[in-house]
Amino acid sequence: MEKYAVDVSQPWRLASNALRSGDTQDENLVLANGRLLLENEPKARVVPLFPWREERRFIELKSMVDTRTITPLLMCRFACLTDGVSKPLAAVLYREFDLIEWLSGAPITSLYAVSNGLRCANIVARLASDALCSVEASTALPAGSPPVDRHELIARRGVASDLAVDTQIPQSSVYTFTAGGSEQHRDTDAELFGLNAEDASLARAAFGVLSDPTQIPDLQRRHDRLAGLVKNTFDSSRQGRRIHVEGTR
Repeated sequence: MEKYAVDVSQPWRLASNALRSGDTQDENLVLANGRLLLENEPKARVVPLFPWREERRFIELKSMVDTRTITPLLMCRFACLTDGVSKPLAAVLYREFDLIEWLSGAPITSLYAVSNGLRCANIVARLASDALCSVEASTALPAGSPPVDRHELIARRGVASDLAVDTQIPQSSVYTFTAGGSEQHRDTDAELFGLNAEDASLARAAFGVLSDPTQIPDLQRRHDRLAGLVKNTFDSSRQGRRIHVEGTR
């Protein structure tokens, strides 16, 4: 904040993994990953963040849509698999729904879902642009497994993906093999050295809000929208029917 001469007029705190019991009661402005608010009643002083939007792979996908490098968008094929510990099913769906609407630039108008409790879900959604989207979400990976995901945009002219063709697991930049075991390292911004990729994205999202607090009401409305889509998913699975989504992005 000091490097870029950003003056923050009130105390704030960045919550990365959990919201503390006093977060909604003290005078600090709390910035938290939006998925954390799914299990906590949102309060006025808790600002939801969407750190995945700061990941270079998603920034590039959105750029290809916005610049019409691929056009018109006809289908999105998304998949995200986790162990369910750090990212339960609702949190996975929250992120994937935001990516669908943000990358495509169109809101979801209806969806149909089939789920196996809180372990996995398959969703087919239609956008206002008439594009179709499929989402495969699962929390059935073995405990401690890193998340595995893939995001593919299919257009009449061109296809874009955040993984290379035929890639199942994202490659890391550096692999180290020592007597103590093996480790993998990926590129992160030099200004945020010492943070992993997820925390670096969260820090960048927080910086954007602190630099421009006028966007806070929009972020809070965005959270309500995504929480509603998650609820629609479980309602659709339970009722066995397509759900029409009210409102816009």
